[in-house]
Amino acid sequence: MAPPTDPAMQPPPMDRTARTDLEAAVVALGCFWGVEAAFGALDGVVRTTVGYAGGQASDPAYATLGDHAEAVRIEYDPARLRYTALLDRFWSLFDPTLTPAKRRYQPLLVPQNGEQTEQARASRADAVGQDERAERVEIIDGGGFSAAALRHQKHTLRRYEDVTAALRARLPDERAFARSPAAALATGYVGGYRPPNRLAEDRSRLGLPDEALATLRAAARRHGSWGTFVQAERST
Repeated sequence: MAPPTDPAMQPPPMDRTARTDLEAAVVALGCFWGVEAAFGALDGVVRTTVGYAGGQASDPAYATLGDHAEAVRIEYDPARLRYTALLDRFWSLFDPTLTPAKRRYQPLLVPQNGEQTEQARASRADAVGQDERAERVEIIDGGGFSAAALRHQKHTLRRYEDVTAALRARLPDERAFARSPAAALATGYVGGYRPPNRLAEDRSRLGLPDEALATLRAAARRHGSWGTFVQAERST
Protein backbone atom coordinates (compact mmCIF):
# COMPACT_ATOMS: atom_id res chain seq x y z
CA MET A 1 0.00 0.00 0.00
CA ALA A 2 1.22 3.48 -0.87
CA PRO A 3 2.10 5.96 1.90
CA PRO A 4 -0.57 8.47 2.97
CA THR A 5 -1.25 11.16 0.35
CA ASP A 6 -2.98 13.50 2.79
CA PRO A 7 -0.29 15.64 4.48
CA ALA A 8 -2.63 16.13 7.43
CA MET A 9 -2.82 12.39 8.05
CA GLN A 10 -1.28 11.53 11.40
CA PRO A 11 0.03 8.25 12.83
CA PRO A 12 -2.09 6.39 15.39
CA PRO A 13 -2.38 8.24 18.72
CA MET A 14 -0.20 5.79 20.62
CA ASP A 15 2.52 6.15 17.98
CA ARG A 16 2.52 9.92 18.42
CA THR A 17 2.72 9.75 22.21
CA ALA A 18 5.18 6.86 22.57
CA ARG A 19 8.08 7.62 24.87
CA THR A 20 11.59 7.57 23.49
CA ASP A 21 13.47 6.76 26.72
CA LEU A 22 12.87 3.04 26.43
CA GLU A 23 14.73 -0.06 27.54
CA ALA A 24 15.19 -3.16 25.39
CA ALA A 25 15.04 -6.88 25.99
CA VAL A 26 15.76 -9.77 23.62
CA VAL A 27 14.21 -13.23 23.91
CA ALA A 28 13.95 -16.32 21.72
CA LEU A 29 11.31 -18.97 22.20
CA GLY A 30 10.61 -20.74 18.92
CA CYS A 31 8.96 -19.17 15.88
CA PHE A 32 9.33 -15.44 16.39
CA TRP A 33 5.91 -14.44 15.05
CA GLY A 34 3.95 -15.97 17.89
CA VAL A 35 6.45 -14.68 20.45
CA GLU A 36 6.10 -11.17 19.02
CA ALA A 37 2.33 -11.31 19.58
CA ALA A 38 2.69 -12.60 23.12
CA PHE A 39 4.98 -9.76 24.19
CA GLY A 40 3.29 -7.06 22.11
CA ALA A 41 0.13 -7.67 24.15
CA LEU A 42 1.73 -6.56 27.43
CA ASP A 43 1.02 -3.14 28.91
CA GLY A 44 4.20 -1.10 28.79
CA VAL A 45 5.59 -2.72 25.63
CA VAL A 46 6.02 0.00 23.03
CA ARG A 47 7.61 -1.74 20.07
CA THR A 48 8.47 -5.27 18.91
CA THR A 49 10.90 -6.37 16.21
CA VAL A 50 11.53 -9.91 15.00
CA GLY A 51 15.03 -10.99 14.08
CA TYR A 52 17.93 -13.20 15.06
CA ALA A 53 20.20 -13.62 18.09
CA GLY A 54 22.45 -16.05 19.88
CA GLY A 55 24.97 -16.91 17.18
CA GLN A 56 28.25 -15.79 15.67
CA ALA A 57 27.33 -15.95 11.99
CA SER A 58 27.44 -12.58 10.25
CA ASP A 59 24.43 -11.11 8.44
CA PRO A 60 21.85 -13.73 9.44
CA ALA A 61 18.69 -13.89 7.34
CA TYR A 62 15.54 -16.00 7.46
CA ALA A 63 16.89 -18.54 4.98
CA THR A 64 20.48 -18.43 6.26
CA LEU A 65 20.43 -18.17 10.05
CA GLY A 66 23.66 -20.01 10.66
CA ASP A 67 23.92 -20.57 14.42
CA HIS A 68 21.36 -17.91 15.35
CA ALA A 69 17.87 -18.43 16.75
CA GLU A 70 14.70 -16.60 15.80
CA ALA A 71 14.31 -13.86 18.40
CA VAL A 72 12.25 -10.81 19.33
CA ARG A 73 13.54 -7.45 20.49
CA ILE A 74 11.12 -5.79 22.88
CA GLU A 75 11.29 -2.06 23.55
CA TYR A 76 9.42 -1.19 26.73
CA ASP A 77 8.69 1.70 29.05
CA PRO A 78 10.55 1.01 32.32
CA ALA A 79 8.13 3.29 34.16
CA ARG A 80 5.28 0.91 33.33
CA LEU A 81 6.90 -2.49 32.93
CA ARG A 82 9.72 -4.32 34.67
CA TYR A 83 12.14 -6.72 33.03
CA THR A 84 11.03 -9.30 35.58
CA ALA A 85 7.51 -9.11 34.10
CA LEU A 86 8.97 -9.92 30.69
CA LEU A 87 10.73 -12.89 32.27
CA ASP A 88 7.41 -14.01 33.78
CA ARG A 89 5.87 -14.01 30.33
CA PHE A 90 8.86 -15.85 28.88
CA TRP A 91 8.53 -18.69 31.39
CA SER A 92 4.74 -18.76 30.91
CA LEU A 93 5.39 -19.46 27.24
CA PHE A 94 8.26 -21.90 27.74
CA ASP A 95 7.27 -25.56 27.32
CA PRO A 96 9.84 -27.87 28.93
CA THR A 97 8.38 -30.88 27.11
CA LEU A 98 9.50 -29.52 23.73
CA THR A 99 13.04 -30.06 22.48
CA PRO A 100 13.89 -27.77 19.56
CA ALA A 101 14.48 -29.71 16.35
CA LYS A 102 16.64 -26.90 15.00
CA ARG A 103 18.96 -24.27 16.44
CA ARG A 104 16.69 -21.57 15.01
CA TYR A 105 14.05 -22.48 17.62
CA GLN A 106 16.41 -22.65 20.61
CA PRO A 107 15.01 -20.78 23.66
CA LEU A 108 17.27 -17.92 24.70
CA LEU A 109 17.41 -15.03 27.09
CA VAL A 110 19.73 -12.32 25.81
CA PRO A 111 20.26 -9.77 28.61
CA GLN A 112 21.21 -6.30 27.45
CA ASN A 113 22.90 -5.14 30.67
CA GLY A 114 24.23 -6.43 33.96
CA GLU A 115 20.98 -6.03 35.87
CA GLN A 116 19.08 -8.02 33.25
CA THR A 117 21.75 -10.72 33.41
CA GLU A 118 21.32 -11.13 37.16
CA GLN A 119 17.54 -11.24 36.87
CA ALA A 120 17.62 -13.66 33.93
CA ARG A 121 19.91 -16.06 35.80
CA ALA A 122 17.78 -15.87 38.94
CA SER A 123 14.62 -16.54 36.94
CA ARG A 124 16.19 -19.57 35.26
CA ALA A 125 17.33 -20.92 38.60
CA ASP A 126 13.75 -20.64 39.88
CA ALA A 127 12.45 -22.37 36.75
CA VAL A 128 15.01 -25.18 37.06
CA GLY A 129 13.86 -25.67 40.64
CA GLN A 130 10.41 -26.48 39.24
CA ASP A 131 11.57 -28.43 36.20
CA GLU A 132 15.21 -29.21 35.51
CA ARG A 133 14.53 -29.11 31.77
CA ALA A 134 14.46 -25.31 32.05
CA GLU A 135 18.26 -25.56 32.12
CA ARG A 136 18.15 -25.88 28.34
CA VAL A 137 17.31 -22.17 28.09
CA GLU A 138 20.55 -20.44 27.17
CA ILE A 139 21.49 -17.08 28.66
CA ILE A 140 23.77 -15.08 26.38
CA ASP A 141 25.13 -12.01 28.12
CA GLY A 142 25.30 -8.87 26.02
CA GLY A 143 24.37 -10.73 22.87
CA GLY A 144 23.54 -8.80 19.74
CA PHE A 145 20.36 -8.75 17.71
CA SER A 146 19.86 -8.53 13.95
CA ALA A 147 16.45 -7.42 12.70
CA ALA A 148 14.74 -9.55 10.08
CA ALA A 149 13.71 -8.09 6.73
CA LEU A 150 10.69 -5.79 6.74
CA ARG A 151 8.51 -8.39 5.04
CA HIS A 152 8.86 -10.60 8.13
CA GLN A 153 7.80 -7.90 10.58
CA LYS A 154 4.22 -8.03 11.94
CA HIS A 155 3.60 -11.19 9.91
CA THR A 156 0.72 -12.33 12.13
CA LEU A 157 -1.02 -8.98 11.77
CA ARG A 158 -0.65 -8.97 7.99
CA ARG A 159 -3.16 -11.83 7.77
CA TYR A 160 -5.84 -9.30 8.73
CA GLU A 161 -5.93 -7.04 5.72
CA ASP A 162 -8.46 -4.50 7.01
CA VAL A 163 -6.44 -3.82 10.17
CA THR A 164 -3.18 -3.68 8.26
CA ALA A 165 -4.63 -1.33 5.63
CA ALA A 166 -6.06 0.99 8.28
CA LEU A 167 -2.69 1.27 10.01
CA ARG A 168 -0.70 1.67 6.81
CA ALA A 169 -3.00 4.47 5.71
CA ARG A 170 -1.80 6.46 8.72
CA LEU A 171 1.89 5.66 8.41
CA PRO A 172 4.46 6.96 5.92
CA ASP A 173 6.17 3.74 4.88
CA GLU A 174 6.77 0.05 5.55
CA ARG A 175 9.43 0.69 8.18
CA ALA A 176 7.03 2.88 10.16
CA PHE A 177 4.45 0.09 10.02
CA ALA A 178 6.99 -2.46 11.25
CA ARG A 179 7.98 -0.21 14.17
CA SER A 180 4.51 1.07 14.98
CA PRO A 181 3.45 0.74 18.64
CA ALA A 182 -0.16 0.43 17.44
CA ALA A 183 0.84 -2.43 15.15
CA ALA A 184 2.60 -4.17 18.05
CA LEU A 185 -0.52 -3.93 20.23
CA ALA A 186 -2.82 -5.00 17.38
CA THR A 187 -0.58 -8.04 16.84
CA GLY A 188 -1.12 -8.93 20.49
CA TYR A 189 -4.86 -8.95 19.87
CA VAL A 190 -4.88 -11.01 16.69
CA GLY A 191 -2.42 -13.45 18.23
CA GLY A 192 -4.89 -14.06 21.04
CA TYR A 193 -2.73 -12.70 23.85
CA ARG A 194 -4.75 -9.62 24.84
CA PRO A 195 -8.35 -9.96 26.08
CA PRO A 196 -10.98 -8.46 23.75
CA ASN A 197 -12.52 -6.49 26.63
CA ARG A 198 -9.37 -4.34 26.68
CA LEU A 199 -10.42 -2.79 23.35
CA ALA A 200 -12.76 -0.45 25.20
CA GLU A 201 -9.74 1.35 26.66
CA ASP A 202 -7.37 0.73 23.73
CA ARG A 203 -9.56 1.94 20.88
CA SER A 204 -8.69 5.62 21.34
CA ARG A 205 -4.97 4.80 21.42
CA LEU A 206 -5.12 2.57 18.36
CA GLY A 207 -7.11 5.06 16.28
CA LEU A 208 -8.63 2.32 14.13
CA PRO A 209 -12.06 2.38 12.43
CA ASP A 210 -14.88 0.33 13.91
CA GLU A 211 -14.54 -2.39 11.26
CA ALA A 212 -10.88 -2.98 12.11
CA LEU A 213 -11.65 -2.99 15.84
CA ALA A 214 -14.31 -5.62 15.21
CA THR A 215 -11.69 -7.73 13.44
CA LEU A 216 -9.34 -7.44 16.43
CA ARG A 217 -12.13 -8.41 18.79
CA ALA A 218 -13.13 -11.46 16.75
CA ALA A 219 -9.52 -12.63 16.38
CA ALA A 220 -8.83 -12.19 20.10
CA ARG A 221 -11.89 -14.26 20.95
CA ARG A 222 -11.06 -16.94 18.40
CA HIS A 223 -7.43 -17.36 19.37
CA GLY A 224 -7.69 -16.25 22.99
CA SER A 225 -5.16 -17.74 25.38
CA TRP A 226 -4.83 -14.69 27.63
CA GLY A 227 -6.00 -16.55 30.74
CA THR A 228 -2.67 -18.35 30.78
CA PHE A 229 -0.82 -15.09 31.29
CA VAL A 230 -2.71 -13.43 34.15
CA GLN A 231 0.34 -13.64 36.40
CA ALA A 232 2.53 -11.83 33.85
CA GLU A 233 -0.04 -9.03 33.61
CA ARG A 234 -0.18 -8.69 37.40
CA SER A 235 3.62 -8.40 37.53
CA THR A 236 3.66 -5.16 35.54
